[in-house]
Amino acid sequence: MKEIVQLQATYNQEANKKMISVLEELDENVLTQDMGLYYKSILGTMVHYSAGDASFFKEYFSVFCAKAPSSSKIEAMLAEPFVFKSQIINDTSNLFAAREVLDSYILDIVENINESDFKAVKTIHFPWGAIQKPVFQFVLAILNHATHHRGMIACALDILKVDNDFNGMLGV
Repeated sequence: MKEIVQLQATYNQEANKKMISVLEELDENVLTQDMGLYYKSILGTMVHYSAGDASFFKEYFSVFCAKAPSSSKIEAMLAEPFVFKSQIINDTSNLFAAREVLDSYILDIVENINESDFKAVKTIHFPWGAIQKPVFQFVLAILNHATHHRGMIACALDILKVDNDFNGMLGV
């Protein structure tokens, strides 16, 4: 099971790198344009899933690690749980750099989760309620959340007629 979660985390890291390489070529007005997405713009969508990743992995999944990696860089990104500081939200280079740090942190968390905990049923108390399931399902759900939002970004780029191909997992 751990190998599957590691593959998904590695895929997310690679897909984020490829997506960022596309986004770095675009004007900020394009990135912040309301594209009709739930979080309006391409950057709004990226901020949403990235702040979610930071919070979920720092607050909820690091507790399953034999030795949790330092979360100081992640803490420095967050104004509060699920909300990035304004210097990340308002500066694309900071957002892109934060995503790179975050992807490495996620891989460290996944690598350090106790093997026995991947299949163990745990209860996590979220602000909206408690959920009970195996740890691997929690982690895969959040990794899949990022895939979902990268798909939205890919669709927005398609509408803008910007070439993009960062969602394939076969190359990982």
